[in-house]
Amino acid sequence: MHIDRFEEYLETILYLIRKNQGPAKTKQISEELNVSPPSVTEMIKKLYSSGLVEYTPYQGVELTEKGTDQAIRIKRKHQVLETFLVDVLDFDRKEAHKEACELEHAVSDAVLERIYEFLGSPEYCPDGNPINIDKNNIGREEKFVPLDEMEEGSSGKVARVTLPRETKERLISLGILTGEDIEVRRKQKQGCISVIAVGSEIALGRDIAKKIFIAPKSKSV
Repeated sequence: MHIDRFEEYLETILYLIRKNQGPAKTKQISEELNVSPPSVTEMIKKLYSSGLVEYTPYQGVELTEKGTDQAIRIKRKHQVLETFLVDVLDFDRKEAHKEACELEHAVSDAVLERIYEFLGSPEYCPDGNPINIDKNNIGREEKFVPLDEMEEGSSGKVARVTLPRETKERLISLGILTGEDIEVRRKQKQGCISVIAVGSEIALGRDIAKKIFIAPKSKSV
């Protein structure tokens, strides 16, 4: 349990550093993990004693090189398990996230790598984030919106497509490729989404749309 808790904190600190593009604040850690600020302070002391973090009062928590390695390892484990749960066992993303949080502390590195190979060594997890984080550039987490969660009339640029190669190639032939503009024309009750790409209207199923990630454009007033 002690190791599980260490890993949970390291993963949360990594997430917040990437979100903030700077140190993780103790208040943020408290809110993310739903624990009291004194509990956070106590755990940060333990992480510091283990050489995993550095803490500067009024600035926040940074990961040491050792802490970064461990945080990236547990984050990757979570993402691979989440991908397996969504793509193979057909869990929805929220449920998969919750289950992966439980499983990540129990699965060995050897089993995880077998799962990763079984999945075809994917680049991205179901949330569109890279599975293999560059440890030299952890200070940035890009936030993209799955196409199926965009509103009618909204638009943006295709940022990432986490689908098999054959499906990607079919989408590319329709003009849905990274860097291209896309607009949501309408969302139908049966789950089909109509979009405009390179001047043509294309109907996509929700199972496809949820794996196309968009960098949204601000709506003009």
